[in-house]
Amino acid sequence: MALDSALKQLEDYDEIVVVDDGSTDESREILQRYDEHPQVRVIFQRNQLQLRAVLNGLDSASGDLHVLLDSDDYLLSGYLSRLRSIANRHPEVDFFFSNPDFGDQPPPQNARTHQAPEAALLPEGPTGSTRWSVWATGEFVGTPTSGLALRNNLTADILSIRERLTDHKPLGRRTARLLGLRNDSHTAKRLSADGIIVRAASLLGKEKYHCATPAFFYRVHGSNAYAGLAKWPRTYLGIQRSREITRMVCQALGESKRPGLGDVLNEARNRSLPSGMKSRVKLTIRYQRAALRSHSSWLSRLLALPRIALLLLPPPMAR
Repeated sequence: MALDSALKQLEDYDEIVVVDDGSTDESREILQRYDEHPQVRVIFQRNQLQLRAVLNGLDSASGDLHVLLDSDDYLLSGYLSRLRSIANRHPEVDFFFSNPDFGDQPPPQNARTHQAPEAALLPEGPTGSTRWSVWATGEFVGTPTSGLALRNNLTADILSIRERLTDHKPLGRRTARLLGLRNDSHTAKRLSADGIIVRAASLLGKEKYHCATPAFFYRVHGSNAYAGLAKWPRTYLGIQRSREITRMVCQALGESKRPGLGDVLNEARNRSLPSGMKSRVKLTIRYQRAALRSHSSWLSRLLALPRIALLLLPPPMAR
């Protein structure tokens, strides 16, 4: 269904690159049905986990806009044409993310829905820079894999550091046991590929655009990130994993310097605000933490805290 949903929306100049990451089910037989399709290329590889599969697919892709899609999701009708239109109107944007459609399913209770609800609650349009908020707090300004699209220059930047990125980060056995995880579960063994790509785009300083209209159907199942965990393990894992990802991407980029206080204030001033006071309070705290970690005198950093609150807490209309 995933492949067919994309094929129905292709233009003549589009292509689909499918990466079979060492599947052990009937995927290979299914993909062989598309052998003769002129717009489909299939890459078979040994299992290398999701991040490597995504990066290998991006490395093989041509074109100027790369859309990601997981095999258990599917694109909603009209998404690709809408995305093309948005990309043409906003040449300054390199990263696009769209909301999922859960249909009649209950939304998954994972770390993203608890840690970064503001990403899904943002208004339609450019988000503003998110670099220093992500640097300071690991904020997730995006959506799951199937809602992501990258311009080729961003793809090239991420591929340039691919050897320093990995999603293979097993938890310690004691930690996994305390959280109620099996040592061999996906959650215990790896970081999320979308978490790495989303944060890399922010830390590279790329402009983002939130497409508020749902773009894909997201299938909820037991292998979703953090599925079946109680609230506190989800919260703990979300914080720990976001820090691990941010630290890894910063190291891969050689990003070690602290921002100036003016950089943090300017980014906060131009951020798109999520709906809901709770989400805006969270965003305010993120930028206050970034200000406290910035390169400036302690007095300047402390005086910046109420300024950030004034920038981010009023309703968007007041700005």
